[in-house]
Formats: sequence, C-alpha cells, structure tokens
Amino acid sequence: MTTEKACHECHTITTETLCPKCKKATLSDDFSGVVTIIDPEGSEIAKVMEITQKGRYALRVR
Repeated sequence: MTTEKACHECHTITTETLCPKCKKATLSDDFSGVVTIIDPEGSEIAKVMEITQKGRYALRVR
C-alpha cells in the first residue's frame, strides 16, 4: 500500500519521496485536511493558501 505524504513547504500531497512541485524532500505523513484545487485563479481557498497550481493539498502538515 502506498502512503501519501504532504510537503512541509507547499502542502502538496504526493506518494513520491520528493515533492513534485517544489522539489524538496521535506515530506510528512502526519497531515490533516485535504483540499483539491481545480481552478487556482478562481478559487478563494487557493488565494488564501497561496496556491497557483492545480492539485491536492493538505490543510495542515505537522
């Protein structure tokens, strides 16, 4: 079974060992809340979270 992890820097959720968006290895399997951004330009949540790309993001990463 593949474990999802969230990046401490950009909150992207991934199953890889390196974040595909910011290319850092600061991943944690301790995260909560998930938001899927489909339209970053039109999303108020994306603006608040400073997200500029489509994808799945954790709301909180520990």
